[in-house]
Amino acid sequence: MAATQRKVILYLIQSLDGYTADANGGMTWLQQLNTSQADQAYQKFYRTIDTVIMGRKTYLKANNLAGSYPYRDKQNFVFSTTLHDTEDNATVVAGNVVQFVEQLKTRPGNDIWLVGGVDLFAVLLQAQQIDELIITIAPVLLGEGIPLLHTQLKDVPLNLTHTEKIGEMVQLTYQIEH
Repeated sequence: MAATQRKVILYLIQSLDGYTADANGGMTWLQQLNTSQADQAYQKFYRTIDTVIMGRKTYLKANNLAGSYPYRDKQNFVFSTTLHDTEDNATVVAGNVVQFVEQLKTRPGNDIWLVGGVDLFAVLLQAQQIDELIITIAPVLLGEGIPLLHTQLKDVPLNLTHTEKIGEMVQLTYQIEH
């Protein structure tokens, strides 16, 4: 990877047992936690990126949860073969996800946030297009829900580069070794 190339970063919060959302895709479980320090960490991260990428389901969920699209101040790309247009400044991409992200990483700019989409994450991870994982572990056990991965991956080496206690949560930062 060239020194000037942008990184694609998966930044998310998950339960201690590895779920990013409950079985219905909701995140109401976060409401029982004091997330003020995690919110500050998120704002710090958010200032380091200028582009967000996500799958269709994540895009639709982001609109429903926030009441209005929460990433209007960033360049946005939504990967979908069924969604053709958005009411926001998000550009729908229906082509080859891996090729698009490879090209996006070479454009000038700050880092790129993979907001979500477990299928999108798996595809980009397998294609070695994810560079960093920043995962905040919440002190809650859901028992079931949407896991970080739906697929089996083989030998994805990670290098732990940073740990931070954020209130009752722990944030882990991993570089992915390509």
